[in-house]
Amino acid sequence: MERKKILVVDDDKKNRYLVSFLLGKEGFEVVIATNGLEGIEAAKKQQIDLIIMDIKMPKMDGYEATRRIRRLKKYKFIPIIALTSYAMLKDKEKAMKAGCTGYISKPITPETFIEEIKKFLEVKLEKNSSS
Repeated sequence: MERKKILVVDDDKKNRYLVSFLLGKEGFEVVIATNGLEGIEAAKKQQIDLIIMDIKMPKMDGYEATRRIRRLKKYKFIPIIALTSYAMLKDKEKAMKAGCTGYISKPITPETFIEEIKKFLEVKLEKNSSS
């Protein structure tokens, strides 16, 4: 089975390192973008299986980056997970409205983070096999 490719879009170096480390240790191929614009470009250039999107970033926030990625035909059903320190219910609703599939609040819990990501990948796999 091929390695799943995950795009991590986050402007915070420590967050990128932790998320990349956990994903890499689990055998995922990790692609890094440091802001929303870079995230869109990375998504256009290659086929990504899942996107982890920080919300609060300079240049372009995660809401707008998610909306733009969703407009790309090949990303209509790809899981996009909001990763944010905004933990209010309205923030989760705003992320989902922008096109996110799920929501993980910061700081992440390393013990459960990978399991949550795998669940989102399974949902995507089920969609693909039933279509």
